[in-house]
Amino acid sequence: MTSQEANSIPLGDILSHYGYEPSRRYGGYDMYRSPFRSDTSPSFKVFREENRWYDFGDGTYGRAVDLVMRVENCSFPQAMKELGRMRTSPQLSMPSIRKPETVSGRLPAAAPMTVLKVIPVQNRHLLDYAASRGIDGEIVRKYCVEVHYCFERNPREKYALGFANDHRGFELRNSMFKGCAYAKDITCISEGNRSCAVFEGFFDLLSFKQYAREHPEMPALGKLDVCVLNSTAIVDRSKDFLSKYEKV
Repeated sequence: MTSQEANSIPLGDILSHYGYEPSRRYGGYDMYRSPFRSDTSPSFKVFREENRWYDFGDGTYGRAVDLVMRVENCSFPQAMKELGRMRTSPQLSMPSIRKPETVSGRLPAAAPMTVLKVIPVQNRHLLDYAASRGIDGEIVRKYCVEVHYCFERNPREKYALGFANDHRGFELRNSMFKGCAYAKDITCISEGNRSCAVFEGFFDLLSFKQYAREHPEMPALGKLDVCVLNSTAIVDRSKDFLSKYEKV
């Protein structure tokens, strides 16, 4: 199969293979929840006629092969093999015609995910990813775990850095994927300090800890409790935790 043939596979069918269906349908395009992260509203646009996609969340765009490379966190040859398998599937062997979904305030659930195992961070690719963002391995291992997971419609095992939240879920990140396993929630780390630092995402926390480590002349940086929102959509959940601090 050539790359041209691979890129002709309808994006809607590929997304359906991964468990995603349109949240809204319009004249020439569909809107999806992004397959790259946990979306609270549709931010992934698929142009049906051109068979191209655009992600409003991070400004990326591409075609079928690009989509599979990012979802699978794999190389171009691996993505071509995966698309080859999809192409032989009865569901993807020919263009499909779907009925538009009713537009409502309720969004479809994210693709069902199964966590296979949770271990200390040891995967070199994950450590290299953190290093590319300026975070050393010691800090990564202190605050993160290595989560192996798969999607219901695609059992291939994947892995990501996992950051635990207060609802026993994990925020997941690797170089190609941003998502959440289990329930979405904030993360509160209380160590008895009078002040608390609030971060939007856990890489903001890791960057802060890296900075504090590199600047021992500023000991106050290490005397802070922590609240990581993990999503600004749930910022209200932090109010009770933050109310006890003298300074936030």
